[in-house]
Amino acid sequence: MKRILTIISAVAALFSVASCNLEKFPSTAINSEEAMESVADCKAFRNGLYSGLKYAFTGAYVYYQDLQADLFHAVKNFGNWGGPYYSYNVTAADDAAYGIWFGLYSYIGNANFLIAGTEKLLASGTLDESDTQTVQQYYGEACYIRAHLLFNLTQYFCEDYDPETAGTKFGVPVVTKYAPTADSDKYPHRGTLEATYEQIVKDLDEAEKYITAAGSVNAAYVTKDVVTALQARVALTMHDYETALLKAKTLIDSGTYKLMSDATAYAKGWVNDNLTETIWRIAMTGPDDYGNTYGYFIYNTTGEEGNDDPQYIPEDWVLDLYDQENDIRYGAYFDEREVSVRFTGTVTLFVKYPGNPTLYSKVSNYAHMPKVFRISEMYLIAAEAAYNIGGQDAVACKYLNDLRAKRIAGYEAQNYNGTALRNEIRDERTKELYGEGFRLNDLKRWHIGFTRSAGQDPSFLQQGPNYAVCTREADDPYFLWPIPEDEIQANPQMKNEQNEAYKR
Repeated sequence: MKRILTIISAVAALFSVASCNLEKFPSTAINSEEAMESVADCKAFRNGLYSGLKYAFTGAYVYYQDLQADLFHAVKNFGNWGGPYYSYNVTAADDAAYGIWFGLYSYIGNANFLIAGTEKLLASGTLDESDTQTVQQYYGEACYIRAHLLFNLTQYFCEDYDPETAGTKFGVPVVTKYAPTADSDKYPHRGTLEATYEQIVKDLDEAEKYITAAGSVNAAYVTKDVVTALQARVALTMHDYETALLKAKTLIDSGTYKLMSDATAYAKGWVNDNLTETIWRIAMTGPDDYGNTYGYFIYNTTGEEGNDDPQYIPEDWVLDLYDQENDIRYGAYFDEREVSVRFTGTVTLFVKYPGNPTLYSKVSNYAHMPKVFRISEMYLIAAEAAYNIGGQDAVACKYLNDLRAKRIAGYEAQNYNGTALRNEIRDERTKELYGEGFRLNDLKRWHIGFTRSAGQDPSFLQQGPNYAVCTREADDPYFLWPIPEDEIQANPQMKNEQNEAYKR
């Protein structure tokens, strides 16, 4: 597509999106006319690629899908930040879908540029053994990044992966080379979901082959363990439960990443981005080096009584899932406050992302280093995969109990099976990953809908259909985001490839 092929030569486009607060993109651009003629050139391009990722794993990229589901309520008189997604009024002209679509393709374009450069340098025969290994590492990292961003695109714009139907469902355009052209007959189209995932798996296989960096807690760059973590997540999404269990178990059994059980340390770990269980953390160095925030308009927790101004608050059913006295997550994720801005009353706020003090001066900007993978997710993947394999309820239950034993003081292991086990795993996933952008795609994978709850106090909430009152059935077509109208109009290959809910 012409728009994709035009944009992907830059690290990211600098644009502003008033309605969705995508905040900012880096203005640094890669010169596509420059060649990568040395290891140093490759390293520079690779570092630029990583710099862009701090935007792609934060902000609206994360919380819009949670707003769309059943985790948050908009308060009355809220400013409509994220409102089209919360209220199911998204159109094909929506700024957020536009920004995320073209933003991710810009990063993919730069991954493609690095892949081509490293391949050319490796084929030149000019590198010694040490330099060859280094450039291969960079090649593997670029393959990984392309895979991860393609996967993220499917999570926004595609249906759940069903092995029986993936060959007939729309995926996203798979662009593996930078090749701008004026010939519209050569513009890429969406292809099938099966083809998209084939490329994702292929790229991860390449990454697994060439990335030699060992895993480490809070790794700043892609390691072998990061590759394994994405393989587990992708396999679960593909309903390939055997692979998902194998990959998740590999990371759990490594012992590198320790589940935390101390309430104070866990809460501080979220503030300072220093959890002992983080497999990959996108590095940021200070107030002049941070990506998108997690949305001040959602959290906006000043720490001063009466001055908090949240536009969204947690749904009461989520709060009720926790053992509020003994679960270390409850104190780290939530706090009861008096508010008096958009409404007056006592309310439990979501405070998981108050802002890392090293990334701001004086006043919080709500920025944090994205913790893309944590070992707790691997326990949840292992539990869900084992349950779905069949005949492994005991295995699934063990992973569930092992996670809970670290999170809940005084927890005693429980024995679940069948539907009860499935529901406990799903509830635990909600509790553990709350506010990390997983909920909508979990609903898609489970093929279930939702009804928003009554709320902590109905008088605090924005009332009306698709606001406080909202029911969406399983496989709702609006769970998929629209392909940007600009893309559809610019590319004749995609004329009939818009998602069903947004067709004119």
